[in-house]
Amino acid sequence: MSRKERMAALDDAIGTLGSARRGASGAVRSMVPIVNQIETVFQDSAAELERLQRNGQVLLELDVGELRTTRFRDRHAAAFQGAAFDELVQDILQRGQLVPILVRPSSDGSGYDIVAGHRRVEACRRLGRKVLARRIAADDRELLVAMVRENETREDISPFERAVQIRSVIDSGLMTRQELMEALSISKGHLSSLLKFAELPVELVEALGDPRILTIADGAQLARQLTEPEARLRLRGAIDAIRPSDPPADRLRHLRRALAGRPQGAASGAGRPSDRVIRSRTGQVLVRLADHDGRPILRLAAGIPPEAIDRLFEQLPRLLQKCGLDVAVEPAGD
Repeated sequence: MSRKERMAALDDAIGTLGSARRGASGAVRSMVPIVNQIETVFQDSAAELERLQRNGQVLLELDVGELRTTRFRDRHAAAFQGAAFDELVQDILQRGQLVPILVRPSSDGSGYDIVAGHRRVEACRRLGRKVLARRIAADDRELLVAMVRENETREDISPFERAVQIRSVIDSGLMTRQELMEALSISKGHLSSLLKFAELPVELVEALGDPRILTIADGAQLARQLTEPEARLRLRGAIDAIRPSDPPADRLRHLRRALAGRPQGAASGAGRPSDRVIRSRTGQVLVRLADHDGRPILRLAAGIPPEAIDRLFEQLPRLLQKCGLDVAVEPAGD
């Protein structure tokens, strides 16, 4: 029965009821047929509503307790705190939840799995309100494709979070790298760059506090630096020097300097200029040590005698040894 037909049936039922009450004889007609008609109309409407909800054509209002996260959750804990998240909470408080989350029925029938919208769910939980949701039908593979595609269109998710989710998809065995590349329309090089994040040790990620500040280039550089000799030892020393008050950006600069072999110091670099120089007595800069994208660059002034450069290079291996690095010292040439 279509919606139009159901409404017509309801009108007929109400009309019949009115006629019974206005009967000239005053006799009361049986009300059973009318009740049956109304009940049938509402039963059909409930079934239609369930069908529309199942197909995602009608939104659901769900209690937070009905919602479950999955093993493919992409959001880092830092995404649920800070100014940006507070703004989301205030926006929902003032204007309501304008964008529904995506859910699928849980396999055990106990509620719904969150496909997209973890931050909106947490904001609604803190506000003590129901969550507006659109239901979709999806198995694990379809769930993954929906989650990853949703993330590719969002600006507020970081490369780190995107990379962690893609790694979890590959580790699950539900999709291969080639299938991911085709589903997301990304190149092999871009996928490899994202997966560099998976090579970062847990202690480094935790030391940053908020790894969402990492760019794809940061992940590739840190992974490359960690392959160098003594890198893990330098990393442990650098993490020990980080203070709880240091912001994530300062922590990242500190860790990059440490992995590049720069001397250890406070993460914020307090009291240390960005460039260090050696000057002549007349003030001319002879040597400059600069920090370029986390790597130390040593620049010598033009005009320094070649013999001075040779002596400097001869001394460097022994100086590096004194800093604890395993350097092979070759005998000086004739």
